[in-house]
Amino acid sequence: MKSQKKRKDMEPACTWSLLSEKKDYREVFRKHLKEKYLRIGVDKFYHHGKYIESRLLIVKEYGVSEKTCGIPQQDNFIKMQHLFDPDEEGFSSSQTVVLQGCAGVGKTALVHKFMFDWAAGMVTPGRFDYLIYVNCREICHIASLSAADLIANTFEDIDGPILDVVLMYPEKLLFILDGFPEIQNPVGDQEEDICTDPQERKTVETLLCSFVTKKLLPESSLLITARPTTVKKLQSRLKKPMQVEVLWFTDAEKRAYFLSQFLGASTAIKVFHGLQEIEKLDILTSLPIISWMVCSALSLRGDNDRTPLRSLQTLTDMYLFYFSKCLKTLTGISVWKGQSCLWGLCSLAAEGLHKQKVLFEVSELRRHGIGVYDISCPFLNHFLKKTKGNGSTYTFLHFSFQEFLTAVFYVLKNSSSWMVFPHGGETWQEIFQRFGKGFSSLTIQFLFGLLHKEKESALETTFGRKTSPRLREELIKWTEKETKNKSSRLLIEPVDLFHCLYEIQEEEYAKKIIDDLQSIILLQPTYTKMDLLAMSFCVKNSQSPLSFSLKCQHLLGFEEEVPASLLTLPASTFDWPFELPDLPSSPLHFLCQALRHPYCKIKDLKLIFCHLTASCGKDLSLVFETNQYLTELEFVKNTLEDSGMMLLCQGLKQPNCILQTLRLYRCLISPASCGALAAVLSTNQWLMELEFSETKLEASALKLLCEGLKDPNCKLQKLKLSDSVSPDTSETLCKYLASVLICNTNLIDLDLSENPLGDEGVKYLCEGLKHSNCKVEKLELWTCHLTGKCCQDLRNALYTNEHLRDLDLSDNALGDRGIQVMCEGLKHSSCRLQNLWLADCHLTDVCCGALASVLNRNDNLTLLDLCGNDLKDFGVQILCDALSGPVCKLQTLYIDTDNLHEETYRKLNDLKLSKPGFTW
Repeated sequence: MKSQKKRKDMEPACTWSLLSEKKDYREVFRKHLKEKYLRIGVDKFYHHGKYIESRLLIVKEYGVSEKTCGIPQQDNFIKMQHLFDPDEEGFSSSQTVVLQGCAGVGKTALVHKFMFDWAAGMVTPGRFDYLIYVNCREICHIASLSAADLIANTFEDIDGPILDVVLMYPEKLLFILDGFPEIQNPVGDQEEDICTDPQERKTVETLLCSFVTKKLLPESSLLITARPTTVKKLQSRLKKPMQVEVLWFTDAEKRAYFLSQFLGASTAIKVFHGLQEIEKLDILTSLPIISWMVCSALSLRGDNDRTPLRSLQTLTDMYLFYFSKCLKTLTGISVWKGQSCLWGLCSLAAEGLHKQKVLFEVSELRRHGIGVYDISCPFLNHFLKKTKGNGSTYTFLHFSFQEFLTAVFYVLKNSSSWMVFPHGGETWQEIFQRFGKGFSSLTIQFLFGLLHKEKESALETTFGRKTSPRLREELIKWTEKETKNKSSRLLIEPVDLFHCLYEIQEEEYAKKIIDDLQSIILLQPTYTKMDLLAMSFCVKNSQSPLSFSLKCQHLLGFEEEVPASLLTLPASTFDWPFELPDLPSSPLHFLCQALRHPYCKIKDLKLIFCHLTASCGKDLSLVFETNQYLTELEFVKNTLEDSGMMLLCQGLKQPNCILQTLRLYRCLISPASCGALAAVLSTNQWLMELEFSETKLEASALKLLCEGLKDPNCKLQKLKLSDSVSPDTSETLCKYLASVLICNTNLIDLDLSENPLGDEGVKYLCEGLKHSNCKVEKLELWTCHLTGKCCQDLRNALYTNEHLRDLDLSDNALGDRGIQVMCEGLKHSSCRLQNLWLADCHLTDVCCGALASVLNRNDNLTLLDLCGNDLKDFGVQILCDALSGPVCKLQTLYIDTDNLHEETYRKLNDLKLSKPGFTW
């Protein structure tokens, strides 16, 4: 066996004793792990691990993309024990699994349970021979390491196999990289920058990167745990990963955990229900570590008084509450001595964060004023624990404790040189930029929370020191600078900034910062209830108009709903009041709370994916009763089902609703939903634009929609139905729309692009265009499967329609003959067309004469797009001659010039000189 010093430094396994070849090393290892985790299971901190449901949410799986998955139908869950199961065809699943989750959600506890279950033969039977567990935070301070060192450390307490035996079948190895750090210095792609030899020592960052990029032991499997901000920066390095999210406590899990923590069930239930009554506390305690701290604090000296809990709203509040409660357990020593110990822990934590250390020797504790007596004092057991074995190494109970105490250190270090770190000469700004990348650092979020004015008294009482007088002002100035700086702002994840502003709980300050952003775009795979609560706090008081986009696959922490499709809905009448009984809080609950605030100035809202439910429709409906700023609402790849669309439409019919634009992109819209929207068109006097893009509508749905468009009260001006009908309903659509154009005098913009209308469909449509009531100014028919046959109908429409200004026929096989026919209509005195788009219409020089005659007679046309056609020098020169005429008013000509001769180029350039403002 190695000496204790060598074990500590993780030397290679060169001194292992060679076991008998007959001995099954795998069984020895399994027995050792099982015994180890039976011992660790009694630890009070790991106790909550068994109450965390092993159900994980798949947020990204190799081979599944946004394009292939289409509209999300339901959450995709997987059990922890099935992460490495073979797929349906018997092949091995992903070799890399990333287990992500915020601080304190139970990632490490789940991993330890997984290792115990593996040792007991309950998970992945036969898949792995050895699990190599690596606590990444514990090795970050080491200068250099090899894979052999990591393996040696795993077998240091047992008579394990030699390295050659472990590596004999690398495909049977699972490396668990727990607490993966944020890589500070990216490793290049050059061979010398990575590690391929298990015996070769490299820096910790290089070694870890070599693992995740599958350059080192590529046949082995990886289980990586990390916080979401780290995962986001790690994704580009991962090879074919499965990414899963650890879910927060459900109500049932939380209830079971509270019952396990108190002697009497009545006390546990009383505390549990008391927390449920306070929404913010209920959310916070859904995080396992917060539940553990609350139960631990309330259990001290039998203290189950809930009164102080009502004032707790933030993570900072919870941690400060825990430390202050622990201080009251002091026996045998003075309060001043306890405060001195806490201050020593603050200094130790800050130095450890600076040096990337989480393990501390007794000598280091003493250097920070924590003596031998203090170490053995039960008081410190609330914050520190001994590491494995009987050594003299300590670590904080949870890494978030170290992050919290580091923040306390900066807040309370109130000497004249408070900004200078005593060990590295760095300011707190430099440290957080280097290790936390600004607002994503949990430490800096705690720093915001501790600088709330009402925390001064609690901090002084608990830690015995006053807050730094200038730090709050410095932090505010720094935040304003970071959010105003364009280059810095690009690196800021808005939700991280929201958490910082939520922690400080000052609405005026949050308002000032948010107003500088102008637009907010949230683009993560998942957001939690806590994320949305923080966001709601920040945007509810915006002074300036805001654009808000939320794109995510999953909004976590909300109660699952019974699918609305299983409920009985009104059959035919869309004007009836409609409600679903006892709907739970929707995933948009907090966002809608912000939108209902009288000072919230979100003007446009885009919701992408998000798994919207029926209750979302109800919450959004309530927004329109009071909101006087939201004018644009866009749903992308969402399904509210009929019940949700009907509830939404109730809000759209409210007299106070001022929504002007509603866009539905790649959504599932039924006839019933279209009927509800039709009822909105007949009552809402503000709605001007309605869009159904890539949203397939049935014939019955189109009929109901068009009935609403024909209502005399309909004020809609723009209708977009791009890629919204199938070939068998395209003619039906055109028939319905023709009747709309005859009745509706408000509709001025119609987009039917990417629908297979065909020539017959356009024939019906032109009947409406020719009617004197038709006021359509812009018509988009690109990629509609048209041929030259439809051009005669278009010509006839141009003879009579005096309102059409913009016509897009791009990507249709109109051909020269078709354009020649249509040009007759373009030359008519009634034609007022200004923009004509004919890109990719199968045109040649043959049609240029007809187009030139239009340019010589039509003094309205200002833009002509001929890109993507087979025009040569001859045809282009004909157009140039017409463009130089006195009647021609064309200002923009789009044309391909790659194959034109120099003389033709010269003619085009001469036009720029003779016609000011002309472009080509």
